[in-house]
This record gives sequence, C-alpha cells and structure tokens, in this order.
Amino acid sequence: MKLSSKNFLLGRKNKTLKLAFVGMSNIGKSHTAKRIADAFDFNLIEVDKLIWEKLGHDSMEEFADWQGHPYEEGYAERESLSIEMETLATDKAIESSEGATVLDTTGSVIYIDPAIRRKIKEKFYVVHIKAETSDLERLKWDYFDNPKPLIWGRQYKAKPGLSDRENIFECYPRLLMSRAKEYAAMADVTVTSAFVLDPDLSDEDLMMALKPSR
Repeated sequence: MKLSSKNFLLGRKNKTLKLAFVGMSNIGKSHTAKRIADAFDFNLIEVDKLIWEKLGHDSMEEFADWQGHPYEEGYAERESLSIEMETLATDKAIESSEGATVLDTTGSVIYIDPAIRRKIKEKFYVVHIKAETSDLERLKWDYFDNPKPLIWGRQYKAKPGLSDRENIFECYPRLLMSRAKEYAAMADVTVTSAFVLDPDLSDEDLMMALKPSR
C-alpha cells in the first residue's frame, strides 16, 4: 500500500493503519510486530499461529517438528501442504483485519499464491526486515536452536560427505539470497534486523522509522 508520510501518521492517529512485516524466519518479524501491537494498541495477527492451530498443534515448536527438515522423508509433501495452508491462512488474516492491524507473515510468504501476495500489498503498508551478512551466522544456528517451520524450495542441495547439519549450513546462504529480492519487491519500506532488535530503540523511534519519507 503506497502511503504518504501524512497518511501514515493520519492512519496511526485514526487507528486505521495496517502494517505487514515480511522477512526471513527468525529475523525479528514477530518480535517487532508484537512490540508495535503492544505499544500502539494494534490488533496482532500471526499467520504461523493460524496454521499451527489449524493443524491441531499447541506451539511453534510442534509446527516446526511437523514441517521437519529437507533431508527427511516426506518433507516435500509437507512443504507443499504447508504452502497451501499458508495461502489460506494469509487470505483469512487479510479479510479478517479491522482497524489498526499488524500482520506478522511467515518467512515463506513469498511462496504463497501471487494473488494473495498482491492483496497484502494492496491492503497493508509492507515493512521488510532485511537480513544482512552479519545476521547469517545467527540465522543458521537459530534454524536448529530456535526452530520454526522453513520452506526450502529448491535451495537445499545436499553434498556427499557432509552431515545433515553441515548441508543445512552450506545451503542456508543460498536460501537467504534467493529470498532477498522477493521480500524487497513486496516492501514499501525496509529496515534492518540490527535496527529493530536494538535494545536501546524506543517504541516511538521504531514507529517513526517505518514512516514514509514523503
């Protein structure tokens, strides 16, 4: 959604502003979305939560366990099903959003039905939380230490002689690079992970950093 600085501020004041966060898994989307929702009284919609509740799971960890890893049997089928469920859940989230809303999309939002991605861009001001080179090492370890369901597409290609973990670490930069342009194409504004996760950043400074420059 293209907004002027004036309309951004007016939407915030009138409780009509709709924000959507996009970016890599574990990059800071959920942290930032929840912070905005709590600080400025926005409704928070978490697409991952809609999916894992639909599956009958009680947590993100259970959802991640169900999704599994690209080297496991049946992963491709679960990946395909996950994208289908995410498409439906995201569409439901868009249609149910009323008033000031923060939409916390999944890292795999770029793989859902293009028509639903267009709806996000039409109805929400989209914020891309960008992964930088300095984030790579943390994100690779978070894949195992802070598990979230992750769609690999065609970016996982195992090399003989490497362990499963080593292959994940080998392929992760390729996955990150392949997604970067897609996230940027959806976005109205881009901020870095280091910025949004800065413990000294105030709620007001965070919100003002999202505002259009004109």
